[in-house]
Amino acid sequence: MDFSHLKKILICCGLISVLPFPVFAASLSISPNTGVYVSGKTFTVKVVINTDGKSVNAAEGSLKFNPQEMTVVSIDKSSSIFNLWVTEPTFSNSAGTISFSGGMPSGYKGTSGNIFNVTFRTTSAGTGKLSFMDGSVLANDGMGTNILSGMSGANFTIQAPSSEPTPEVIEYVAPANTPGAPKIESSTHKEGEWTTVKDVKLNWSLPSGVVAVRTALDSSPNTIPTKVYENPISEISLNDLDEGTSYFHLQFKNSEGWGRVSHFALKIDTEKPENFEIKAIENTDYTNPVQIVKLDVNDKTSGVIKYKVKIDESEPYEFIDEKETRSLELPPLLPGYHSLVIEAIDRAGNSLVSTHSFTILAFDKPTFTEYPSEINEEVIPVIRGNTRPNSEVEIFVQKIGAEPASYMTSADDKGVFTFIPEGTFTTGVYELKARSKDQFGALSDLSETIRIAVQQPGYVRVGGFLIDLLSVVIPLIAMTALMVVATWFSLIRFRSMRKKVSTESGEVIGIVKNEFSGLRSIISKYQTDIIESRKTKKLTKAEEEMFNSLSSSIDLAQQKIEKEASDVSDLVQK
Repeated sequence: MDFSHLKKILICCGLISVLPFPVFAASLSISPNTGVYVSGKTFTVKVVINTDGKSVNAAEGSLKFNPQEMTVVSIDKSSSIFNLWVTEPTFSNSAGTISFSGGMPSGYKGTSGNIFNVTFRTTSAGTGKLSFMDGSVLANDGMGTNILSGMSGANFTIQAPSSEPTPEVIEYVAPANTPGAPKIESSTHKEGEWTTVKDVKLNWSLPSGVVAVRTALDSSPNTIPTKVYENPISEISLNDLDEGTSYFHLQFKNSEGWGRVSHFALKIDTEKPENFEIKAIENTDYTNPVQIVKLDVNDKTSGVIKYKVKIDESEPYEFIDEKETRSLELPPLLPGYHSLVIEAIDRAGNSLVSTHSFTILAFDKPTFTEYPSEINEEVIPVIRGNTRPNSEVEIFVQKIGAEPASYMTSADDKGVFTFIPEGTFTTGVYELKARSKDQFGALSDLSETIRIAVQQPGYVRVGGFLIDLLSVVIPLIAMTALMVVATWFSLIRFRSMRKKVSTESGEVIGIVKNEFSGLRSIISKYQTDIIESRKTKKLTKAEEEMFNSLSSSIDLAQQKIEKEASDVSDLVQK
């Protein structure tokens, strides 16, 4: 099915608005999703949508069934929430498929929207399965976002026809002009409703002409009363009734004979459910935040229909198992340990509590595969990584010393995601982490942290380095020169003898060599530190030229000072 056609139609009809809305989850399901049917008979199911509070305007899907077990008789869309169809609901009994694609002009929001009805005819005994092969649900969010989160099929039990005849119910036919069926009332019980009260009070009004009453109490719904009260009674008390369903039968007599019979159902259950156990479904995926648990509970009398559910420390909520599936779908849960406390309540109000615990697992954390460890302010980095396919990835970016920020991107069907910031980073060190959320809402662990150093452009950085370096070197050179001059004048003033002048000149040259050697060591350390801080372990061309020029200048300065000291020594010797 080409769902893009429906999108275009909806846009033209103004069904998709231009404003963004938050995305919720929607689901497709079969109702009822279970049942017992006799081979050769027909039954009808509904294909329904639950929008989980979100407005939707289109859906499509394909279903599969086994034509050896059941075949489609008809499809009815007269009560559908859709009135715009790209693909009318169609079926193929030879292929065992049903497909549909439709929408509506005003959107739909609800928990059980009927898309269409399907009537099947059972063909042979077995387990008839009806399952979704694929599907989509489009949100009314301006972008036609597919918000389908789950599809639930159905399992039916198909039995062979029974060879035993159905017992015939003999209906009592009252003679003409006899009393009508009595109207039975009770101050202790409501007819047909389960209760824990075993003592019953019943009463009725006696019409004129009634000369006798007869009653009975048993487990059959159609018994003709046999206990006669020649003096007609208008009330009765029944004490300590048996567990289960009983029927009170009442009949009036007048001069024409016994009239019609009334039957009053009394349902008693004083015992709580037994053997209540909460179980995980088979092959449970604990990375899925939406868990389904089986409610394995026995209640031999009235049957459990209602549950009170408490998850962790949240407020309890009530779940009514109307379809009696004995299963419960929990709301989305975050990764971590969770405890479940459920009280199973039967139709009479008796209850039993059971507990269950489990851990929602985070799936594997994202990994960064491509990223620069060092860039300048003029470069926008491109960062890539791997995670679960088709996941949403949240990138957390924090400059050290500043507030963190987060950005969203998506992984493709191979799990590759790419993050490109909207602009450049300013000078500093940045830390990046990532977390993924898959299409079912499952979360990953946080990724390992990567760091990116952002520096000034190369020529600015070199210029700044030169300023820093020369601020140290120039004072050292000046101090050395000052020391040489001071030493020289001191020699002239205080050393008048030639021999001593010559000796001191040699000492000056030695001092000059030691000081300039120290300068060379300082420059060499600067050069080594810069190289070690680089990922490439190399200097830029500008930096190499700067260091070469500085070394040459220091060599030349040393040569000139040593020459001047030698010239003074030679002059004194003359």
